[in-house]
Amino acid sequence: MLRINRLLLFRFSCALVSFVLATVVFAQSKQPEPTPEEKAAREAMSANVGFRAYVFEGSDVPKPVTSPDNSFAGSVTIYDHNGAKLGSTFEVGPYFAEIKTKPEKQAPATRYVTLFRMLRKPAADWKFDPAKPLDLAELIGVDRKVIETESKLIAEVCKDRPFKQLESDPKFARLLAGLALTPKDTTRVSRLNDAFAYERQAWVTLRRKITGLDKEFPKPFDGPDLIKGIPATEVREGTEAEAKVKPGTAAKIDAALTEWAKDDDQAFAVCIVRNGVIVLHKAYGIRDGKPMTVDTPSWMASITKPMSASLVLMLADRGLLTLDDPVGKFSPALRDIKVTKPLQIRHLHTHTNGLDKFPSGDDTQNDLEYRIADCYPVLKVGSAWAYNGGGYALGGKIIENVTGESVPLFYKKHLLDPLGCTGTEVNGTHADAFSIPLDIAKFGQMLLNRGAYGKYRFFSEETFELMLPRKLTTELGPDATKTFGFGLDGQPRKFGHGAASAATFSVDVDRKLVVIMTRNKIGKNQDKYNGKFWEAINSGLEPLK
Repeated sequence: MLRINRLLLFRFSCALVSFVLATVVFAQSKQPEPTPEEKAAREAMSANVGFRAYVFEGSDVPKPVTSPDNSFAGSVTIYDHNGAKLGSTFEVGPYFAEIKTKPEKQAPATRYVTLFRMLRKPAADWKFDPAKPLDLAELIGVDRKVIETESKLIAEVCKDRPFKQLESDPKFARLLAGLALTPKDTTRVSRLNDAFAYERQAWVTLRRKITGLDKEFPKPFDGPDLIKGIPATEVREGTEAEAKVKPGTAAKIDAALTEWAKDDDQAFAVCIVRNGVIVLHKAYGIRDGKPMTVDTPSWMASITKPMSASLVLMLADRGLLTLDDPVGKFSPALRDIKVTKPLQIRHLHTHTNGLDKFPSGDDTQNDLEYRIADCYPVLKVGSAWAYNGGGYALGGKIIENVTGESVPLFYKKHLLDPLGCTGTEVNGTHADAFSIPLDIAKFGQMLLNRGAYGKYRFFSEETFELMLPRKLTTELGPDATKTFGFGLDGQPRKFGHGAASAATFSVDVDRKLVVIMTRNKIGKNQDKYNGKFWEAINSGLEPLK
């Protein structure tokens, strides 16, 4: 699927909620109206602080502005791509502005903004032409091969808009910055290593430098660990006897899914694994006019959450943090703020952080921590379970602050590559993964193995226990009845997570069963056939010795 289609789908589907979690989330008592303090915090978090233009030439740096009256009160510090404060000369390339506002009617705020100095500005009506990459390369001083490699992403951002519009779009400046920071030898581009990933990495490095986190956490992260001895179970091809299923089970499941596909308006693919052996790995239906394949990426939606939660547990396993640590220990933006109850790491991934009333976490915001700081004094931490993505996004910033690696890079280096997940793209923490069934099955098998897969151990069995669903008495108090895990829903022996795309992610410990279905949205007859799908699986399982 083309990148643009994925993003359009993501934006459209973000308005949906998981069909699995919808009843849980909205069956709760109606939320009270926000207090005046909460409304003010929301406005502060969403305040637009930026520049009249984000790209420039020469030494004519754009002036900062604050909405809604285009005035500005505060200070601006500009850094180059090496983290040095701006001097009197400008080289072509990216620049990074730390803006500190001092508005009359709101609390001071800090924002991070990317700028870009072009070699020369084009005419106001200039438009990016993918067939002429050299035009943009010459404007921004970037190698032509980089432009050619990223042409689809550039076209998606530019959207046939003239330069007069592009120069006032902060995303365009971020794109140009990322292009300038992309290694010339980059050949295969995904969201794990595209221009925005490199721009984000630059901010991670700079953020750690200007806050002193590079001194507090100087050591690079080195996981996962190599297993000494017998490797952990890996997902593999095999016979039905090896999978411990009855003869003909794959055919029965296939028949149920074939019937489903004929009466559905959505394509899907599955990977069913028992005892480490693939029982069925097949795709069904038509998507975008083409037959669905097992290598066609689909939107995993909130199944992203347990993936990012596992990254945080890697840090915990190596003693870099504990779930009881205050978030401010790893986020200078949240230090020295008077609060009723401080956020702990455990609150971020259990939906007990109080962020549900505020703009959901945007992983792409380099200043997300400062935006959350705007609402921190009024957060009702640990008062109720309320589903949200903001906690996970803040958890992603913790990963970056501690390791010095941006979330996309950390995913790739420490989870996806070691698992052999070649069909997964993800740069966020709670809703944006696109993947294929075999990749998610490998992740599920790693959890079934209690933190190990093949020759790698991602975290210890003791650390894995922290991830399992349980009553949230630690987070919500002794009378808590809600059960949830650190990024996982369900029960300790049968867990997974729902998805707004209606994707399935289920791990059954006692039956050594991993069931994955990938799709982009709920189909018209989901309820009619989902039960038949599971019945075909359950009826074919042989007892395990």
